[in-house]
Amino acid sequence: MTKEYKMFNRFKSALLTAVGASEMGLEYPNESDSEIGTDFLNSNLVFEIESKPYSRPSFLGLTNEETQVSADHRVRPIIVPRDLSRLPWCAGYAECINAGKSTWNEDQATATRGDLKLSDSNVTLPYIMFSMFDGHAGYLVALTARLHLHRIIYEKLASIPGEYLLNQNEDAAIKKEDLVVGAIELAYNQMDQMVEMQSQKGGGGCTAITILFLNGILYAAGAGDSRAILVVGDHERPLTRDHTPDSESDRVRALGSLRGGELLRGQFTALEFERRPLERELGSKVLYREPFMTGWAFKTLGYTDLKLPLISGRGKRSRVMGTIGVTRGFGDHGLKAANTGVTIKPFLSSQPEVTSLKLDSYDLNERDCVIMATDGLWDVVSDEEAANILRKTVAPDTPSLEYRLTMGAQELVQAARGRLVGRVWRGKAEASENKNLRLTNMASVDDISVLVVPLYPYLCEHRQWLKTIQQDQRHSADSM
Repeated sequence: MTKEYKMFNRFKSALLTAVGASEMGLEYPNESDSEIGTDFLNSNLVFEIESKPYSRPSFLGLTNEETQVSADHRVRPIIVPRDLSRLPWCAGYAECINAGKSTWNEDQATATRGDLKLSDSNVTLPYIMFSMFDGHAGYLVALTARLHLHRIIYEKLASIPGEYLLNQNEDAAIKKEDLVVGAIELAYNQMDQMVEMQSQKGGGGCTAITILFLNGILYAAGAGDSRAILVVGDHERPLTRDHTPDSESDRVRALGSLRGGELLRGQFTALEFERRPLERELGSKVLYREPFMTGWAFKTLGYTDLKLPLISGRGKRSRVMGTIGVTRGFGDHGLKAANTGVTIKPFLSSQPEVTSLKLDSYDLNERDCVIMATDGLWDVVSDEEAANILRKTVAPDTPSLEYRLTMGAQELVQAARGRLVGRVWRGKAEASENKNLRLTNMASVDDISVLVVPLYPYLCEHRQWLKTIQQDQRHSADSM
């Protein structure tokens, strides 16, 4: 047996050999990528960051040799952590590389557990963060975000006065949730500025998604087409939405129309047509709409209307200036439209959309989770299908929960990756009449990364923290 195949077998048996984790997984160490030093606090400066050599998420525990083996585009091994306890609550994680579109897996992920030290209070707030990044045109921006974004979010959260962050008044003009959302938005903006200094106007970028647990509330932030969904009981719903040229057409075309369309440099049009107009239709009436319109109107087609469309295509095939298929994330500061030299970055945004959920309002159990994944999963697996796969995997009582969570992530990656049939990766089709599944559907050839994060362990931790704080407050009052 070759050394490479021995390595593949180790990955395959990782679930059977992982040790040191309790079923609920309530106390685990921080991820080493994201240890936060106190000297980083109160720093609002955007500083230059040093480029690091390629690596996989540190919680996987891969050696350099294993990283090389994981990047085999022919086998596309599904990789899981060697030690499940390196993720908070033994959250499930699995990944596999693309089928040859890039040398390395350009997805990245990280997780952090820690205590938020409030500047004006002796109370510390436990927090847990998970983030995932899908790189394009290189791995550098995704790797940089993995190493630094959590530090920046921590800094912004630590600058919030404790009297606001701990305020339970639902009628307050500015709620604590608003301040946390603002901190995440500031952090994403600063991360993008840091990437710009690193790239020195070079190419490359990444999408980003972050799940933050703080003070009994789940915050889900997304910028790009990676996605998080909530799976509670028999119901599932998206926590983030995809930011594509199609879904953000109105915002992008509105930017293109500003100041006479000077950002378009006469090469593109911000108008939207029912279909791409042709030169032979000059002088005829065509359906169109301006960026400020939600309805449609007719106009006489002129030569200026034959310019390249700012937004082209539909769905996953939509592009800004025919070049990029996502409209939010980090990087892409030097990206230009092909054959025109027009800079695309002004139409892209690092601003995440953030939602929040008070977990106490849900009747949670240990099988309720959040699925975070890059578009390598979502391109071929729907929200409903992903939720059903997870439910089937975590439903049994055995093996223990930490294994089932990792098995759930593994099953999701397997469903998206499919199997190699000849030279083509294919996924499972609908059941045939003889109830045998046939491998006929196209599978994902992209990098695929999946995190399965349980909700109930955090709710247990938060309730225990509240109980401890209340006991301390009573003890302090009795002493006085």
